[in-house]
Amino acid sequence: MFGCAGQPDEPQQIVDNLLKAGFLADDIMVVGGKVYVGRDAEVSLAASREMLGSGDTSEEQYRTNNLVSTSLSKICINGSTFTGAFSTALDLAIQNYDELPLTFAMARTPSTGCSFTINAVIQPGVVGGSAGFPSGGLPYHTINIGGGLSSYSVDVIEHVITHEIGHTLGFRHSDYYNRSISCGTGGNEGGADVGAILISGTPTTATVGGSLMNSCFRNVETGEFTSGDITALTVLYKQKGAAKRVIRGFFGKCLDADATSSGTNGTRIQLWDCNGWDNQNWQLLADGTIRSVGGKCLDADANNSGANGTRVQLWDCNGWDNQKWQLLADGTIRSVGGKCLDADANSSGANGTSVQLWDCIGWENQKWRPLTYGTIRGVGGKCLDADATSSGANGTRVQLWDCNGWDNQNWQLLADGTIRSVGGKCLDADANNSGANGTRVQLWDCNGWDNQKWQLLADGTLRSVGGKCLDADANSSGANGTSVQLWDCIGWENQKWVVDN
Repeated sequence: MFGCAGQPDEPQQIVDNLLKAGFLADDIMVVGGKVYVGRDAEVSLAASREMLGSGDTSEEQYRTNNLVSTSLSKICINGSTFTGAFSTALDLAIQNYDELPLTFAMARTPSTGCSFTINAVIQPGVVGGSAGFPSGGLPYHTINIGGGLSSYSVDVIEHVITHEIGHTLGFRHSDYYNRSISCGTGGNEGGADVGAILISGTPTTATVGGSLMNSCFRNVETGEFTSGDITALTVLYKQKGAAKRVIRGFFGKCLDADATSSGTNGTRIQLWDCNGWDNQNWQLLADGTIRSVGGKCLDADANNSGANGTRVQLWDCNGWDNQKWQLLADGTIRSVGGKCLDADANSSGANGTSVQLWDCIGWENQKWRPLTYGTIRGVGGKCLDADATSSGANGTRVQLWDCNGWDNQNWQLLADGTIRSVGGKCLDADANNSGANGTRVQLWDCNGWDNQKWQLLADGTLRSVGGKCLDADANSSGANGTSVQLWDCIGWENQKWVVDN
């Protein structure tokens, strides 16, 4: 732990740095040679020095100036001394992070391929936890979990562990500016322009129960991330090129959360033309939930008791059975009560068709197909990219571009040989050029013609029916905007592709 082998004046240096960085003296504690901010965030000397930096105030949960390097592919947690409820809660907390498409995976030791290991320690007699902030691109090395939590539920212990891991990744308290929101008492932990940067897309105000990163916890915590927590994590650590999953239903339409409701509780679920937007991107998790990008759960309105016609909507994940689903081999998605996810047959699959619960009858309006999309990376690690300025229309130019995780860089390789965009268009070699060298590659409506058929070979090439290779124009040196075309296969790196889905 920090401070054990430090110089006698090291804690004072840390305190001095924190004061200069704008933290209030009342919110800095020195206990046993260790320095804490906000009662539970332990600060090392290196971290306190980094907090003196200017930080990036262009971003609008809250974070420190210091973050974990995105080069870390796997963060492991050593909880070898955790038993019983603490062990179970640790596994659940790790799962909270690992099931999100982040730049790092998270696992419990023993595990192979760990880029960094955080030690989880039980602190006898303490109710709560403590951890530190990142430094030098690495997470803080220890989380302390109070042994006094043994009188609380597994969910509460899971909440505390997940919270402390959050600090090691650079998350401040959501109510850092007024701890009394969650604690009843307390003030501001520090200046927002130097050590508590508002993360884009998250609320500017905190509420009781509104975030797993609130300063104080309640005895009714569920241990699960709120939608704001998930937004914060994905803004800071979203995996570039992370696979997107749509759920296609009746008439090839996508399961869609009504975009006019901004993903709030009660947002209506419907069918809509597949367009690649985040409101059509879903995660099917091991706990039986189907979650939106914003972290809400697909929810059968509890007010209808699961009867035929029960409205399906988005709602905060709460662990109730009306948010549990099972995807069966016959293509149905079934509720705990055995009803089927059903696109209202009275609407003939038009945009806006309501999605509801109904008795399973085997009709096509109850069949669903989850489809996963990912990136195709070429020379220089750049991504196959459909020119975003063309909005995915027929003729949209396909090029190389820095991977950015946008939908115009997500593709699906299907068994029929087509490579499809999130919007449902096919990768198409312009039929006007008869497959000659230099034939332009573009997006076009899928039509079943051979100029839309491709084969991924073991040597990394993507080949057309005519045997030409998908080729990034060598004259452009792999710069952003490099044209993608057909060319004779010559084995150069500009014809090699890595498919991530």
